[in-house]
Amino acid sequence: MRDPQTLVVFDGYHGFMALPTALAGNADRAFYLAGGYKYAMAGEGVCFMHCPGGFAMRPRDTGWFAAFGALEAGGGANVAYGKDGTRFMGATFDPTGLYRLAAVFDWMKAIGLTVDAIHDHALALQDLFRAEIARAKVKPICDARLVTPVAAGSTRGHFLTFELANAQAIHDRLARANIVTDVRGERIRFGFGCYHTAEEIEAAVAAIARAIA
Repeated sequence: MRDPQTLVVFDGYHGFMALPTALAGNADRAFYLAGGYKYAMAGEGVCFMHCPGGFAMRPRDTGWFAAFGALEAGGGANVAYGKDGTRFMGATFDPTGLYRLAAVFDWMKAIGLTVDAIHDHALALQDLFRAEIARAKVKPICDARLVTPVAAGSTRGHFLTFELANAQAIHDRLARANIVTDVRGERIRFGFGCYHTAEEIEAAVAAIARAIA
């Protein structure tokens, strides 16, 4: 049973502009937080929070910018917050990232690019990458445990994560060859996006093989 007193928060960091997301069924009771740094191609400095319509709970701790929507009420014993989502805003912000994000949206609309298409493209690149790694017999990666749940179908992010004891050493060797990866302990990640092409995968795998041979 739905509890109207329960607040629901979705962390969309790895999903926004990557995985097709439908929030219409929960928009009246859920918060959704995400940003433009990773998949939305907006760079740093832009994030947002969707708030349920009519939500008017008084924030326990927020910034002075949250009062701008209520300045006309004048001073009082308590800080007055705006009546909409602005009540959760912090201090003065730099809107540059929002302009970049708007430009990304305009570009996508102009070329007919959808999140579904981006997701399908990234997953196809992952499959091609795995096939090329096997064909080229890149032993460290072939022998590593693939952490990404590829068997679960399309419900996954745009990274392939491999677990191996010398992940840091491989990351460092790839970095010296100008191949950018991400390493976390014994896990190394390879990312794929709409700006990569299938034609680039074979060359990328060949470069990886040379770097860690």
